[in-house]
Amino acid sequence: MKRRRAEAGGSGKEKVIDLTGAKCCGKEVSLQDVKDFTEKHRKLHGYCGEDDLTSVWSEHFPFSVVAEEHFQSKTDFELIETVDDVTRAQFMQVYATRLLCLSRYDELKAREEAEKKKEEGLFVQKTLELERKLKVASEQLAVKEKEVLEWKAGIESLKGKLQKLDKDKTDLEARVVELCVEKKEVETSKENHSYAMLEIGFERARKQAEFFYPDLKFDKLDPIKVVHNEALVDDDEVDLEGGGDHDP
Repeated sequence: MKRRRAEAGGSGKEKVIDLTGAKCCGKEVSLQDVKDFTEKHRKLHGYCGEDDLTSVWSEHFPFSVVAEEHFQSKTDFELIETVDDVTRAQFMQVYATRLLCLSRYDELKAREEAEKKKEEGLFVQKTLELERKLKVASEQLAVKEKEVLEWKAGIESLKGKLQKLDKDKTDLEARVVELCVEKKEVETSKENHSYAMLEIGFERARKQAEFFYPDLKFDKLDPIKVVHNEALVDDDEVDLEGGGDHDP
């Protein structure tokens, strides 16, 4: 915002002029850009004191003397006087405009180069960052590959153990079958042995009975039969009928 007094004939109060919408060559003018421009060129447009009188920025530099001695010869004066004031003014306009064009070109070029350098710096920084990340990723990948190899070795070891366990299982199943057969044989042998012992004991009892009672006949005695309902029958028949007067 820029403030100024009202023009002659006004109320005399301060008037606020809004420059935020001002445009130059169709482009909006930023007041911050104007301020930055003047701040950067303040030294170039001023004077630096009287320490060095040979400096063209010295406040005591003799511009008119230098121009008189080195840039204003008689021939130059005569050349300038041959043209009128309007022509000289037009020449200054052309010259000043061309200088403005050249200075603007150099300014934009310098900004472009600075922007390129900035982008190159960012590109280098990003490249370094990507290289660092790539290095970290490569290291992590190497660790993962090592872990995968270890897992594969572990899997192969487990496969070997599983095959051994399967073989042991097969051997144990075969052994169980063998033990079942042996058990069956032992049970059968035990049962046969029991019958043999029963028959031997029965035969001893029968001989002792014949010794005490020689007149009785013991031919119909059977070691595997029982007396049931006044008859000599097999033990299985009594179990099927249920009950009985015998003692197993």
